[in-house]
This record gives sequence, C-alpha cells and structure tokens, in this order.
Amino acid sequence: MMPCLTLALLLTTPAPQADAPLVELVGKFVEAERAYDQEKIADLVTQDYAEVSPLGDVDTHDEFLGFYAADKKRPVPVTRLSDPLVREYRDAASIIVRLSFDLPGAPAQPPRTVSMRASFLAVRAGGTWKIASAHYTPIRPPAPPAPPQPPAP
Repeated sequence: MMPCLTLALLLTTPAPQADAPLVELVGKFVEAERAYDQEKIADLVTQDYAEVSPLGDVDTHDEFLGFYAADKKRPVPVTRLSDPLVREYRDAASIIVRLSFDLPGAPAQPPRTVSMRASFLAVRAGGTWKIASAHYTPIRPPAPPAPPQPPAP
C-alpha cells in the first residue's frame, strides 16, 4: 500500500482562535508525514490509530507508521490546508479540512491542482490532543463547461 498523504503544509484559511490548537495538530501531523518523521507521527497519534485512504483502504497504526520509514522517503508537493471545520465534544473533536496540492502537468502543460477532504478524529487524554483516526476523500475536479448549444429554431 502507498502512503495516503505525504505532503507539506500551508494553511490558507485561518482557523477561529478556539479551533486553532486542533487545526495546528492536523498541520503538525501533515508536516510530520511530509518529513517522514515516524517518531513525531507516533507522538501525534493514538496507539489504536487507523485511517481510511483515498482509495478506501483501512490502515491500522503499525501499517500506517510503516509507510513513513526513512528508507521510503520521497519528495512530496506542498499542500494547502483550508476550510477547517472543527467540532469539539469535551475530550473528542472532529476536524475536517480541505487539502490541496499541485501535481506536475503533462509535458508542456501547467501543474494541476488536486484536492481532497480529510476528516480527523482527535481525542484528549491527560490534557493532550492526539489523532485517533483520519479519513481521506478525493474531491472530483469541476466538470468542464458544456459546449455551446446552437440556437433553437
């Protein structure tokens, strides 16, 4: 299996102040993935962490961490994190964000932007937030405009 998300982070939409720690947690998580920093990733997630990849695969804690071994490190595009939506429920929180990144285009073509929604479940234990799960869903690109229709007779 391939890592579902290995991207650098650029927050493009400021989060409300009360939501900032949870959005920051997601940012640190994405940045740790980009850096293939297994130790940091392990520190940010729960022992029972699981995620659903954009392809629908379910990866548990150890499988997931295995993706970020130093020998698997590869270059990754910068990611823009935007549209945060945070809902906090005592010691649990849902964080939904839009992640966008540019991929190289075909020869002689500009880069293309790819986006996905990512949903994170965070839990607080001992005053510290950790990510318990993530779910990634690709966002379909907008449909091309319809061709012009000839005038009706």
